[in-house]
Amino acid sequence: MDYDAIITGAGPAGIFAATKIAESRHSVLLLEEHKKIGEPDHCAGLLSSSGLESLNLKPPDEVIQNTVAGARIHAPSGHSIFIERGRREAFVINRREFDSWLAEKASDQGVNIITDSKVTKISRSKKGTQSIKTSSQSLQSKVVVIAEGVRSVLSKSVGFSTISKSSRLPAFQYEVKGVDIEDDLVEMFYGRQLAPGFFAWIIPLGEGQARVGLAAKSKSKIRLESALLHHPIISKRLKNAERVRGMGGTVIVGQPKSKISADGMVIVGDTAGMVKATTGGGVIIGGLTARIAGETVSEGLHANDTSRKFLSRYDKRCKSLYHRELQTMYYAQKALTSLTDKGLDSVVRDANEMGLLNIIRREGDMDLQGQVIRKLIASPRTFLLGLKAVRYINPFL
Repeated sequence: MDYDAIITGAGPAGIFAATKIAESRHSVLLLEEHKKIGEPDHCAGLLSSSGLESLNLKPPDEVIQNTVAGARIHAPSGHSIFIERGRREAFVINRREFDSWLAEKASDQGVNIITDSKVTKISRSKKGTQSIKTSSQSLQSKVVVIAEGVRSVLSKSVGFSTISKSSRLPAFQYEVKGVDIEDDLVEMFYGRQLAPGFFAWIIPLGEGQARVGLAAKSKSKIRLESALLHHPIISKRLKNAERVRGMGGTVIVGQPKSKISADGMVIVGDTAGMVKATTGGGVIIGGLTARIAGETVSEGLHANDTSRKFLSRYDKRCKSLYHRELQTMYYAQKALTSLTDKGLDSVVRDANEMGLLNIIRREGDMDLQGQVIRKLIASPRTFLLGLKAVRYINPFL
């Protein structure tokens, strides 16, 4: 046996799972298909301070590009609401440096890391072990953790379900300099013409720099280019901006997969659908659940039992702790995207006038948003808001 556990994919979820297994003195190999961990990056890089604390992470200064205190949400008509909680709520990070830093920490814990090594096939031997083929070698392990991201090629090949096409939105963003924005304020822009199915964003990096991006059901780059030229607010903010670089990616707006373990295998992170549908963010939730996966795998290795029956403890623990949160965010996202632009205007305008922002400011959590969503639903004022907005449900959905 070459290793107790092999992890395919060195994004944050894969690194968290690998580190957790290695902490229990098991032999762990982490395989990354790219030459350098963290590249290419395809993330907006906004992480909550509370989420990082829950993962016991204190990123060094070279990883943090900026801190953010609040967000302004723009409706299609130009109405906006401002949400802040009186403290630095989030960090804007350099994802390349962040992932590289996490990998260094994993290596310090005993994780063996090989880059430029793409896994091409996973199969289960007659002895019940896992055979992993890469572009250059064949390996054996007791357990495989699949952390390949949204593509789900490997996980599909071994029987896991894939994330539906409708839940995968193309995204594109630019890093720019010379922008006229507030350095501690994230801006989000909704509109069915602008970004059907999701929203556009401006995330400040400090010193007149920013990430501006958009995810939508289709043509995200074309829609972003149009917004930079014609959107009444975005085009003004970036009137004199100079593009530094562009990057594409995929935003997941679905639900977590119902089955995330099998005999000798678990899936984590984006591969398992552990993503906030409301924002597409998956580093914190994906990290917390990947640690549960690593802990469960460690227990199975100690017990010499890596069967589906044993590893399904991972499924149950994730469902108990986070399934309700992720589902609530999913349905909230579906409700928003079912509205016409007039409906979105109504929600933004009435949320402010009815005092619902006080609930958000008091109860809000960037990662566990289900809690504040349920608080809002329980408010009679939200019921009134819903009655007004329901008139604007898109009849073609």
